[in-house]
Amino acid sequence: MKRMMILTLLFLLSVLPMQAQRSHTHTSTRSTACCSKSNSDVHVHGYTRKNGTVVRPYTRTAENGTQRDNFSTKGNINPYTGKRGTKKPTH
Repeated sequence: MKRMMILTLLFLLSVLPMQAQRSHTHTSTRSTACCSKSNSDVHVHGYTRKNGTVVRPYTRTAENGTQRDNFSTKGNINPYTGKRGTKKPTH
């Protein structure tokens, strides 16, 4: 009995740190929120384009070579605005 409890505890201690390291989780089979606020998210300051269009400050996911975990991609929800992603990933 003690041995089983110790093995279960060791298993949980080895699995929990891996779960905590995930900052953005993507699930393509569900349309629920996949993304959470993360320290790796990037704050972009507002600016004005050459044509006079004002771009307000916003937060985006850190660049990582994929579009599947971006807030604006279908299946994801931006945790800062609550908006659902609408874009289909191209890569």
